[in-house]
Amino acid sequence: MTSPDASSFRFDATHGPDMEEAPVLDEATFGALQELAGDDDPDLVNELVELFLDDSKVRMGEIRSALDAGDGERVGRAAHALKSSSANIGALAFSGLCAELERTARRDATPPSELEELVDRALRTYGEVCEALGDDAADAV
Repeated sequence: MTSPDASSFRFDATHGPDMEEAPVLDEATFGALQELAGDDDPDLVNELVELFLDDSKVRMGEIRSALDAGDGERVGRAAHALKSSSANIGALAFSGLCAELERTARRDATPPSELEELVDRALRTYGEVCEALGDDAADAV
């Protein structure tokens, strides 16, 4: 995978109707990351995005395999990790969806169809995030 370039990020991309046209990436979050990096580490944002993409691909794969195995606790753990990392890079709607997935997966009486629907939404939303970040990591999940 090639390193993403902050100039290629799409802050104008919006989620589909199920996310009420919310932005896929929050530009203010990136601004804060760039300020944090300052002139000392101009590649920090790109490095953080690359780390997110590498880790999130693994986590989304874990979610899919845990769902297939009927392991809601494992789905919840992977969603929890994604919730934080996606918020850090500005994928706030995806982070919120991961929080919902975490809560739902950890409930004992969650119908499998409800969990599968949330995982499908998370996969679609994750694909939008990857696309906005200029990466096709979602294709490998």
